[in-house]
Amino acid sequence: MSQDKTIITVATTGAWPKKENNPNVPMAPAEIAEDIYACWKAGAAIAHMHMRDDEGNGAMDKDKFRETVELLRGNHPDCDIILNMTTSGAASFPNEECRYEHIVELRPEMASYDCGSMNWMHTGLFLNPPAFLEKLGKIMEDNHIKPEIEAFDPGMIANAQYYLKKGVLKAPLHFQFCMGCANGIPGTMKN
Repeated sequence: MSQDKTIITVATTGAWPKKENNPNVPMAPAEIAEDIYACWKAGAAIAHMHMRDDEGNGAMDKDKFRETVELLRGNHPDCDIILNMTTSGAASFPNEECRYEHIVELRPEMASYDCGSMNWMHTGLFLNPPAFLEKLGKIMEDNHIKPEIEAFDPGMIANAQYYLKKGVLKAPLHFQFCMGCANGIPGTMKN
């Protein structure tokens, strides 16, 4: 009998949808925590976490991350889902620190590591310059956080190999292939 296992990752909120796009998208920390728990009960092993501001826009708000984690762990102590916090969950960032201060404080098991820059959804630039990627890699290593290498295009896979050779990333690498968004890898069976 095969011992192959499937790892299901759920992103209950995602990076951009709002209630007007789908009324079921959780926005508030209590909604997100309950949705993560329901997904864990249904078999999800990893929760990729994004937060929203009060208008439903993507936000890198460490207080909302903290509240969500406290609600999840406090209300559901049986839930051992792996928490994977975004480091890129807003279209614009007031400063570099907002992208990682929540992971330093909360020390989730995983966090996203977007391995390159790209045009984002025909609306702007998603910048992940080399100096930032090296700093983020060190922060993750120092805090024992496993990088989830998000690859939106094949060049990001090559970047991960470069950072592995340089010692910024450590093997084994965990990849998330982000296909189907504008300016990235098309979501086809071939890809």
